[in-house]
Amino acid sequence: MSFAPSNRSKKGEAPSDLVPPGRVKGVAAVVAAAGFSSRMGRFKPLLPWRYGTVIEAVAASLAEGGASPIIVVTGHRGAEIAEQLMGGPAKAVFNPDYRLNEMLRSYQVGVEVLCRKGECVQGALLALGDQPHIPAGVIRQIIGRALVEPEAVVVPSFMQRRGHPVYLPRRVFSDLLGLSRGQSLRTLLHALSDRIVYETVDSDCVRRDMDVPAEYDSLRAEFEWVD
Repeated sequence: MSFAPSNRSKKGEAPSDLVPPGRVKGVAAVVAAAGFSSRMGRFKPLLPWRYGTVIEAVAASLAEGGASPIIVVTGHRGAEIAEQLMGGPAKAVFNPDYRLNEMLRSYQVGVEVLCRKGECVQGALLALGDQPHIPAGVIRQIIGRALVEPEAVVVPSFMQRRGHPVYLPRRVFSDLLGLSRGQSLRTLLHALSDRIVYETVDSDCVRRDMDVPAEYDSLRAEFEWVD
């Protein structure tokens, strides 16, 4: 896959009613965790990971890597996830449209909450709820690039292939919120290709998640106890 940017220029402004002026903070994180885990056969966010659960590990890594605030967008069994996160670094927010099973809608819900609650951040990481194996060092690396280039879309890559989490600057939140049903984060990245910078990481962890039991078992064997 070629990462050569196009020459198009596109600038998005977050809606004025969603962005309180003069209160810009750091880099937040929005975690998509509203799905049914149908392919896994077990509920992924509450699967064991280290001394807790997968979703706790995701939130802890994001927090240790420097993301704040952290919004975990829930849906199926949302109350259980919220209970699991109590006392930790992340806040659970419910996606009422979770039955549509569209990850984009979860990201939109999280970004809406960030802005409407006055959390006017520089930007946000869009993270997956089934990547507990991504170390805090990789999160710090992505956030570090975002701090150097705050108006860029920062995408981690390994061997020239995209991964997660993706950093979106605040100025393109409106582009994310403007996507319609059936579109995806990939749709947005294609539209914003001229703004993307790729942050190369030295592990394929950003490329991997756990959709089926074999992937979960493999990630546990390789990453569960690796700092």
